[in-house]
Amino acid sequence: MSATIRAATPDDHTAILALVPRLAATGTPSLRDHDQVRAADLASVGEALASQDDRCAFFVADVDGAIAGFIHVRRVLDYYTQREITHVSDVVVAPEAEGRGVGRALMTAGEAWAKQQGHALIQLYVLPENAPARTLYERSGYTPEWMKYIKPLD
Repeated sequence: MSATIRAATPDDHTAILALVPRLAATGTPSLRDHDQVRAADLASVGEALASQDDRCAFFVADVDGAIAGFIHVRRVLDYYTQREITHVSDVVVAPEAEGRGVGRALMTAGEAWAKQQGHALIQLYVLPENAPARTLYERSGYTPEWMKYIKPLD
């Protein structure tokens, strides 16, 4: 499978949104409602696609004219340095494209965008249970930095 990575166009929005439920399907935080997570993911990506904000970008993996995955990156401020860095908001690979280098190619596109922005750092969040994604990130040179804890208050 050979994927062409390119900037997303408005014609890709429907295909991108169709892949968004994979985010919740690959892992929902244990104390969160799956349907609520899925709805929040769809709303967040939908708003970003509609915004045409130059602070973010979407790239898609095109395989024979079909979208096999996407990455959504954005400029954010680093908490510690208060300098702009790139945040990987979402990266999704279609089930039929898993294990074929599509995720790595999308991450490479996100990193290239970060470098074009002049950023010295790129960050992302991943669920501890999402072992395939964590393996990809660690093999690509990403290092865990901190863990988030929550506690429901009855």
